Amino acid sequence: MGLKRVFCCLFFFIIGLLGLQAQPGLKELSKIRLEGPAQGTQFHITYFAADSLVKRSEIDSILKVIDLSMSVYRKDSKISLFNQDSVMRIDMDEHMAHVIAASFRYNKLSQGQFDITIAPLVNLWGFGVKKSQIVPDSATVYQAKQLVGMQHLKVNRRQLLKEKPGVKIDVNGIAQGYTVDVLADYLEHKGISNYMVEVGGEIRASGTPPGQKGFSIGIVQPDQSGQEEIMTAVVQLHSGALTTAGSFEKFIKYKDKKLGHHINPVTGFPYTTSVLSVSVYTRTAMDADALDNYFMGMEPTEILAKAKKLKGVEVFVIYKNKNQTIQTIYSDGFGKLFKN
Repeated sequence: MGLKRVFCCLFFFIIGLLGLQAQPGLKELSKIRLEGPAQGTQFHITYFAADSLVKRSEIDSILKVIDLSMSVYRKDSKISLFNQDSVMRIDMDEHMAHVIAASFRYNKLSQGQFDITIAPLVNLWGFGVKKSQIVPDSATVYQAKQLVGMQHLKVNRRQLLKEKPGVKIDVNGIAQGYTVDVLADYLEHKGISNYMVEVGGEIRASGTPPGQKGFSIGIVQPDQSGQEEIMTAVVQLHSGALTTAGSFEKFIKYKDKKLGHHINPVTGFPYTTSVLSVSVYTRTAMDADALDNYFMGMEPTEILAKAKKLKGVEVFVIYKNKNQTIQTIYSDGFGKLFKN
C-alpha cells in the first residue's frame, strides 16, 4: 500500500531471538513467524503458541481490506476515489472512519501541525505518489496551501465530505500504525498473548518470548559521516507500541540545505529543525505513529516538554547539536525501557 513508504524509513530492526526454550512445567511454545509485503514495505509478525493459530493468508486478507480503504498507491481505493477533483464525498468503511476520526483529534491536539489534507504539498515537494524533480518556488507553495487545512473536511455520520475541489488527503502519517493495531488486535482475538507485530518499522508487542524479559528492539542513528547506521539503543518491549519518524534517509536539497520529508502544513515548506528522528512509545501504534510525525516539527527540548504533558507517552530523540554532533535525549519513562 505504501502508506508510509515515503514518510518513514525503517529505523528499527529486530534483534534475533535466540535460544528460546519453553519454561519448565508449561507446554512447549513454538515460535511462529509470518512475513511478507505490505503497504510498500514489509510486515513481520512473531508470536509464541502451542499451535499455529494464525496463517499468512489471514494477514494478507486483512492488509488487502485496509489497502482498498486507504492506500494512495491504489487507484481503486476509497481514498484515491475521494482524492479525485470531481468527487466531493465518499462513504467511509470502518477502517477509514476510525483513522479519519483520530486524524481530527490529532489535528486539534497539534494545533493544525498534524494535517491529512497535506497531500497537495507532499506531491509538490516530490514525496508523494506524484514525483517531482523541480523544487517549488514560494508562489507555487502558496497556491498549493489554499487546498490544505482540515477545515476543508467535514464528517457527516459515515460520510467524508470536502468543501472544494482539489482537496486531497494522505493518511500516511497515521494509517500504518493503525494497521499494526488491527493486526495486533486480530492476534489477541485468536487467543495469542505473546507476540510482536511490525509493519515498516512501526511495532506493537505483548507478553514476552519464553525465557526473555521482552522483545528486544534496536534503534539506529546515522554515524557522523551520515554514510552508515549504528545502533544507539536497545529497548525491551513487553506491552505497548514503538514507532519512529525521521529525516536522515528521506530528504531533498533546497538552497544548499537538506530538508526532510515532513512538511509544515502552515508554511508549506519542510520543517527545519535539528531533529533527525523521534521514537515514540505509547499504548497503541496509531497514536505513536501520529505523534512521531507531529514531534518532527519541534526542537528536542520541546518534544520532551510536550510528551510530558501527554499521558502514557515516552520519547527518544536523535538530533544534531550546535556543533553538528549527533546526540540523543529521552524522557524518564523511555529510559526504563532500555534493555538491562
